[in-house]
Amino acid sequence: MEKLYENAGEMTRRCLDSLLWEDYSFLDEDYSDEYLLTYPFKSFSDGLTEIILKHGYTGDSDSVEDKASFVKECCQKNNVSLNIANIRRWFQDKRPISSEKSRELVFRLCFGLDMNIEEVTEFFLKVYFECPFNFRNHEEVIYYFCFVNHLDYISAAELKNKADLILKQSESEKSEYEFTFAIGSELKKIHTEQELLDYIRKNSSKFLVNNSTALKNAKKLLEECTALAADDFERHNFHDEEILHYSKKKSNVDLFLDVFLDVNMTTYSGENSFAKLSVFPELIKSNFPLKMQLSKIKNGKQISYDAMRKALIVLNFYDYFAKLSLENKDNYTEQDFELFVEETNDLLISCGYPPFYIRNPFDWLIMHCANNCCPLDELRNAFARYFVDVAEDS
Repeated sequence: MEKLYENAGEMTRRCLDSLLWEDYSFLDEDYSDEYLLTYPFKSFSDGLTEIILKHGYTGDSDSVEDKASFVKECCQKNNVSLNIANIRRWFQDKRPISSEKSRELVFRLCFGLDMNIEEVTEFFLKVYFECPFNFRNHEEVIYYFCFVNHLDYISAAELKNKADLILKQSESEKSEYEFTFAIGSELKKIHTEQELLDYIRKNSSKFLVNNSTALKNAKKLLEECTALAADDFERHNFHDEEILHYSKKKSNVDLFLDVFLDVNMTTYSGENSFAKLSVFPELIKSNFPLKMQLSKIKNGKQISYDAMRKALIVLNFYDYFAKLSLENKDNYTEQDFELFVEETNDLLISCGYPPFYIRNPFDWLIMHCANNCCPLDELRNAFARYFVDVAEDS
């Protein structure tokens, strides 16, 4: 358990204490339906307020306008263009979505506030809930170099222009595939702008491979999970007419979802869809890995950053605990939980994604269920409570 508490702040420690030591379940009658909506998840507004307080803001910490004006002034001082309307929305807790455009805006925010590399890394991981730098993207490689070497946004823009020209003219041979974290290790050896540009010129093809490690791992996990679900289907001898529509192919995504969530998701569509009716917090239900995302993974197609990270977590969760269940293990131990978290974190990091963070609501949900005496059933109970029951009452 000690690893979970490493570098954790006071609120994060309190959340971990609550997760590990408080005994509650989604089945409890006295369990508040509002718990997921009142849990102290890390809001973007809170995280942004914390960072501007460290960077000289002395005004009213509750004033959206004052805080937005301070950020705008910092950006102008540091030659960063950032729309004041976006800044206001962020302080109203309109979290930037998971997209390349939003990542660019968050990087500009970091340059505007003159953050150092440690602050940028923590801001992305614990406020934006995204990986700090995608080393398969040459622009983010440049940003990494600039933050490490305390260069401003103007310098970053100039380097990007030079790199764009290099990549347009480059005809380098196809490089051998490398894991993204290995590229990160190489970048630590680069100390000058010319070395950086030479590296981009020499390894231009590395920036054409995006998220391949994640897709490869997700596809393999999905194959294992659909096979496990088919075995579980046979083992429990299901005869429900709503379930019999499935073919018994071990690669059936619908069958996996039904066994995993204990609900026939094909009956919920349109106005009754998960995205429209579920009352999970937005950060849980957005990009929750259901049929569309999993089918794309099965067919070797890329999905969004957020959807892929959630898919890796969910698939590893089912794979881990379904295998224990097939071994007829009824009593899960603290070691089972610790090993699941460790293995999932290793998987995420190897794919270029941030590890579990307890103040991310999606991560909290999976970690809570993994720490329950019946992990798979606890997630099914949550799904029933925050979606199926709502759909049936609507």
